[in-house]
Amino acid sequence: MRSNIGFIAALGVVAFASACDDGDDATPADAEVPAPVAWAAAFDAEDQGAFLSVWGSGPDAIYTVGGQPEAGVAWRFDGAAWARVTDLPDVPLINWVHGVGDHVFMACNAGVVLHREGGGAWERWETGEDQPLWGIWAAAPDDVWAVGGDAARRDGADPLLLHYDGATWARAPLPDVDRPYKALFKVWGTGPDDVHAVGQRGVALRWDGAAWAQALTGTADDLISLWGTGPADIVAVGGRSNGVLARWDGSTWSSEILVGEPGLNGVWVDATGTAWLVGDKGRVLRVPSGSFAATREDSGTRTLLHGVWGTAAGHRVAAGGTLSASPPWAGVVVEVGR
Repeated sequence: MRSNIGFIAALGVVAFASACDDGDDATPADAEVPAPVAWAAAFDAEDQGAFLSVWGSGPDAIYTVGGQPEAGVAWRFDGAAWARVTDLPDVPLINWVHGVGDHVFMACNAGVVLHREGGGAWERWETGEDQPLWGIWAAAPDDVWAVGGDAARRDGADPLLLHYDGATWARAPLPDVDRPYKALFKVWGTGPDDVHAVGQRGVALRWDGAAWAQALTGTADDLISLWGTGPADIVAVGGRSNGVLARWDGSTWSSEILVGEPGLNGVWVDATGTAWLVGDKGRVLRVPSGSFAATREDSGTRTLLHGVWGTAAGHRVAAGGTLSASPPWAGVVVEVGR
């Protein structure tokens, strides 16, 4: 049986409860005071399992997904209320959700992908892989990337970098990199010829429409998630005992450790370039465009947060759960600006 730490590493969760944690909620002298933002529970998520991702095609079609290791769960906001999605096929833990047009894709454990077009039935797709899929991003219904891998495996298995062409899933060739790594955790792009993936040990890859290549990030800490506004403005987050924030300016990555902030798991960037970051201890951070300076917001929870997403109108949703403990997990979903 894996140790709890090994299981968490395989899950791609960056936040560990340190045995020497003396309460980093004591705001450092040079830190900004949390803004008076009233995040609150979106629904009673405690008995649903942990939630790992939030994404929507619009203000009236927002999904949050997760569950337990062997049982995936999804909830949907229809513009008025949250409700559980009850017509999903049986699938293991759902790790990420993204879509394009009227297509929704969900990446799951055991190499499983869920797909739905419009109001049709959910389809369970087998990719031919058995490792977890941690992230998924679609440029078009027939141009979808998924990433994964098991950071705790010792059998030499490669990270997963998969592409869907509208008919089949296939592995994409992994480029040479300057360090060993076992997993890619998330993938996101600005278009079919500009796609980025981040993963274990600070590895970042970029697709230019022809091939994948490594882009050095300046960090060896795990990078767990990324988002942006365009080809020259992408934000990635990660870290372990301290959060790491990295920025892509169109040609290079730069990164900084956010001293006093715990490991970070999720990021979403609005149209103005303002980034919202989430992580351990219920942390929600707001970072202005182009900056590395973070302001805390009071999320109303101390539970680890793993994913965040928002609308142009200011409705923001963050999701997480007790992922730093062994399952069964308890979930949390908080929101503001509805």
